[in-house]
Amino acid sequence: MSWQDEVLYFAYGANLCRAHMDLWCPDSHPLSRAVLPDHRLVFRTWADVVPSPGDTVPGAVYEITPKDLASLDEFQDCPALYHHVHVQVETGGGPVEALAYQMNPGHPLSLPDADYLCLLLRGYEDWGLDFGTLEQIDRSARAALDL
Repeated sequence: MSWQDEVLYFAYGANLCRAHMDLWCPDSHPLSRAVLPDHRLVFRTWADVVPSPGDTVPGAVYEITPKDLASLDEFQDCPALYHHVHVQVETGGGPVEALAYQMNPGHPLSLPDADYLCLLLRGYEDWGLDFGTLEQIDRSARAALDL
């Protein structure tokens, strides 16, 4: 892969799970943990990020090929459900520009199903991310949905 083919991708949902990424993006390379500043993680059945000054979303950066990106677009149902956004994330090596997915407007907040949540938990474990983030999101989602 030449440098011109590299795409940096910021994962914050199911794609944090390395086994899942290996399945969909066999040429991807996990690079580092990362944080998306001034956003928060919400669920609309699937994970989404929304602007929120002062909040952060934990995740990871992968290097992917154009073929991997096409595969991710299929998995993410892009552009019907998600669209590409370019974000600046903070890594241990400093800030980097990366591609991420954001859900298209019009999808209400809802809790993730158990299988999807298991993928997220495995991804958080793979990257050594703080599980407290998911617990906070769960509490916020339940409060927003009056559950």
